[in-house]
Amino acid sequence: MNTFKTHIISLKKDFERKSWMRNVMRQTLLEFEFIDALEPNDVSIDIKQQLFKNVDFFEWKINHDAVIATFLSHMSELIYAYENQQNLLILEDDIVYVRPFLFSNVNFEEFDLFNIGTEFGCYAYFVSWQGAGRILQHITSIEITQAYDWELFKIHHLRIKKVDQPVFIQTDKFKSNIAPNGYEKY
Repeated sequence: MNTFKTHIISLKKDFERKSWMRNVMRQTLLEFEFIDALEPNDVSIDIKQQLFKNVDFFEWKINHDAVIATFLSHMSELIYAYENQQNLLILEDDIVYVRPFLFSNVNFEEFDLFNIGTEFGCYAYFVSWQGAGRILQHITSIEITQAYDWELFKIHHLRIKKVDQPVFIQTDKFKSNIAPNGYEKY
């Protein structure tokens, strides 16, 4: 079995979520590292206009810049994995550990991406470093039309593995940075 690092994507200033995640991670017994998520202000207008000009999330009453920053934060993690040939467990900072899981038994040769959250979520997943390369190659060759989780699960040539029941779920303890008032179309 290959080793992996656990990275938790979190806004630098969000100390409450970091505290929450330290408690969550004590239950898993995994070592982890917080990775500073991009903030909406970190994303240049050029990037928005070049990469995200035809996305469908502008139809929704959400924080569009937060969706873009989240997308790019996950992409940064994929770049890290690929360039460092490092398998990763990528987590977001608003989750709950809901059932035991043998993290030591994960075989990174069996998949590109292994979702251990709900089916289409991107808040808890393993990625092999080779899978990270395949995802990056695909996403940089297409026109982005949706949020990261939706784009990710449209890549049909990936070897995607899923758990039968989630290991992590998202908590409602925190207000969403993307959709603080819920998901509603204009």
